[in-house]
Amino acid sequence: MVQITICTKNLPVALILVRMEKHSDMEHTHRIGAHIRKWRNLKAVKQKDLAAALKISEAAMSNIENNITDITLGQLEDVSRALNLSLDQLFTDPQESIAPPADYKSPLQKNSVVEEKELLYAVIRSLELKDQQLQTIMQNVLQAMTTLAGQIPIPAKNG
Repeated sequence: MVQITICTKNLPVALILVRMEKHSDMEHTHRIGAHIRKWRNLKAVKQKDLAAALKISEAAMSNIENNITDITLGQLEDVSRALNLSLDQLFTDPQESIAPPADYKSPLQKNSVVEEKELLYAVIRSLELKDQQLQTIMQNVLQAMTTLAGQIPIPAKNG
């Protein structure tokens, strides 16, 4: 079993690093970087886009995926949010992972649904207003035609 140690020696809280203990250190650490890369590719997210989501350079993202640079706990959380994964999924190979339920929605997806509903309601309100305006115009046209029809003499039939 691999233990996770939070290393804070001489580091600010924002730079808490996740490190693995025991002999499998490097192997497991390499798998985290590889897992991030595999999940990113599976989700069709470009490395530069994930780097932008983490507010780091593409080179820094590459270094994380290649385990040249240690990943912080905060960065792991950011990666999990950006890829819509749980933290524990980042520690698993996507080919071995159980997919989340089909109805699972991340907070970003939930916000998106709320925004879509708000947009739909705005469109509906706009259409209702346009419908009322169109009805008013049609009533005015009908009234004008009725008035004009009353003013036009009807020719008598010769027969």
